[in-house]
Amino acid sequence: MCWNQEVSLNTFLFSTFVLGLVAYNNTYTQYKIKEFKNVWWYLLFMSVISMQLAEFLVWRNIKNPSYNKLFSKLIFLIILIQPICSLMIISDHTIRNILLCIYLAAAIPYAIYQFVTYDFKTLISQCGHLNWNLNIGNILFAGWTFFFLFSFFYEQKWLYFLIGLITLILILYKYHYDKTSSSLWCWLVNGVSIYLAFYLLFYLPFYEKK
Repeated sequence: MCWNQEVSLNTFLFSTFVLGLVAYNNTYTQYKIKEFKNVWWYLLFMSVISMQLAEFLVWRNIKNPSYNKLFSKLIFLIILIQPICSLMIISDHTIRNILLCIYLAAAIPYAIYQFVTYDFKTLISQCGHLNWNLNIGNILFAGWTFFFLFSFFYEQKWLYFLIGLITLILILYKYHYDKTSSSLWCWLVNGVSIYLAFYLLFYLPFYEKK
């Protein structure tokens, strides 16, 4: 994730501004990003962006045990919500509902068990990044990845699918190295936000003139 609280907060504010720009243009101008006709695309991006706000809150309270625990739980909850937002963009409602039921049937009991039994506490790794210390094994990570990425694959959103897949592979590799995702999530959020802003402000107007 982002390497300090200032970068985390700036990433959240910048990405939220870009998402607001997308919403404004999709509502009031001819320059629209078609995916965002579905409100769940906004919620999906917001669930990813909000990780930066949660990390900012953890950074601010890293030495306060009560707030550290509270905001570490918030990070865990946001991670669980992200596949739900992703699955909701599937256009085939039958497939969407089946996958949602399967995911929720596994995620809800797991979340309850973790909240009741696990001592949430985010640490700072030797490399200076936050270690969420969420106790998520490889099997659970693989299952989460499937539910998060399936909608992009099914809807043939290949750019988002490849970006997500490559990022998650790199995160898994980095996690095995020092139990953190380094700054990969931060780079992902900033990179996608810059892409959306460029596509909206420069590519679409130029493409229309052609």
